[in-house]
Amino acid sequence: MKKAFLFLFFFFYCHEALAAYLYSYIPKTSSPTIYNFLYRKREKCQTGEKYDYPKQIGVCASCPEDTAYLIDEVRNKAFCFKCPTGTLLVKRNGYPMCLSEYPVINGKAQKPNGDKISSESLERMAMQLSADYKTSLPIAPQDKEKTYHNKEPLKNVCPSSYPDDESAQKQIDMCRRLVSQNDFLCPYVEKNAEGKWICRACPKNAPYKNKQGGCFNCPYGEEMTALEDGTLVCASQAPKKKKKKR
Repeated sequence: MKKAFLFLFFFFYCHEALAAYLYSYIPKTSSPTIYNFLYRKREKCQTGEKYDYPKQIGVCASCPEDTAYLIDEVRNKAFCFKCPTGTLLVKRNGYPMCLSEYPVINGKAQKPNGDKISSESLERMAMQLSADYKTSLPIAPQDKEKTYHNKEPLKNVCPSSYPDDESAQKQIDMCRRLVSQNDFLCPYVEKNAEGKWICRACPKNAPYKNKQGGCFNCPYGEEMTALEDGTLVCASQAPKKKKKKR
């Protein structure tokens, strides 16, 4: 009798978890923009958001607007994950996946009558999942046209040009050592707020610097965006979406 009860409990438990979704999809991945590695828990990010990172305390990083930063625990690596519109991004036993109650057609999950999937239905699906699923926020479609406040060209710090000033020589030497020892960074020398020369660096995947010292992927401080084939480009280089006629 006890075995029969346990079997029925297990059957209904699994049925309830599977009833939450009918379809699963592999999310598209791209690399996050990493501005800085954090080695102490109290460190703050001047640019980007603070995230966990494999084998490190954390990073200052950012992802394109329609993606989510997650650690793939199976590969022990961080990615920007993109799910089809109307699906839910989750991790099951550390493995990221996109779940849906309805099939994905032309990159969007759709009901049989063609209606869009509401955020309420995604939240309901998330509530029905079993405990071995960890949900991330559903990714909302980004239909609005992007605008950028900072159209001033940013300085590319990778082709380093050091100041012609004897008082900066110590910091120049420090930056040159960084260049020879670290393939990840683009060091540069500038004066800090106190007027003293200092060696700073941007990552090679974000080599453009603004006047405040922030590091960016693109020469005008724009965000990276993914094309339909997964190629990453600066937002201004992406083809504009055609507005639907009402």
